[in-house]
Amino acid sequence: MSETFVEITGLKKSFGPLDVLKGIGLQVNRGDVVCIIGPSGSGKSTLLRCVNLLEEPNGGKIVVNGVELTDPDVDIDSARTKIGMVFQSFNLFSHLSVLANLTVAQRKVLKRSEEESRRIALHNLERVGLSDKVHSMPAQLSGGQQQRVAIARALSMDPEVMLFDEPTSALDPELVGDVLGVMRQLADEGMTMLVVTHEMQFAREVADKVIFMDGGYIVEEGPAAEVIGNPQEPRTQEFLARVLDPTHHGPSDPV
Repeated sequence: MSETFVEITGLKKSFGPLDVLKGIGLQVNRGDVVCIIGPSGSGKSTLLRCVNLLEEPNGGKIVVNGVELTDPDVDIDSARTKIGMVFQSFNLFSHLSVLANLTVAQRKVLKRSEEESRRIALHNLERVGLSDKVHSMPAQLSGGQQQRVAIARALSMDPEVMLFDEPTSALDPELVGDVLGVMRQLADEGMTMLVVTHEMQFAREVADKVIFMDGGYIVEEGPAAEVIGNPQEPRTQEFLARVLDPTHHGPSDPV
């Protein structure tokens, strides 16, 4: 039986009067890739940001690898070092070289030596295919390269789970494949991953589980082949018809 690695129970989050998450329950097994799909405003990114407490839940419980992050007494800084996050915008330090971007948190947070930080950084740049960009500045890189640097930076902290918040949505279409290729490689290596994405082909091929969210709820979840290939819920069917067939004209709703 697979080990539950992330367990979310009754998760609620409001911004003022707006209820964004309305009691989310989710289990993620160690080594699983879970893709979260759904229209804009459905709560996907908020769910992801709650998992490492970038957003503080209003209710419910989040447990990652046996540590309850929603416990008021938890050492959140320590817990957070085990959770890698890759954002839609690359969030690199623009004034630092690629190498410095990968070593600064290792030295300051994990207290690694300069030599060890550099060795780990170079290893992870090689993993994402950017060994030749060690001394480049972020502004000298394409969007796809910056996002791969951001992934390498997250990996350099030795995370136990990786959160990806629409990592390809800010990229030119021809650059998307390189980033997804790195994510496929991580999945093959057994990294536990939660991925908010609009890349249905990626979700179909890589995800162990797909979650469709709408209106702050999980409407449907299951294996990718079922949720994307044969959705049962009308709302899921409608969303996928629009996403997979741009000529489909259903009720208008931003995707």
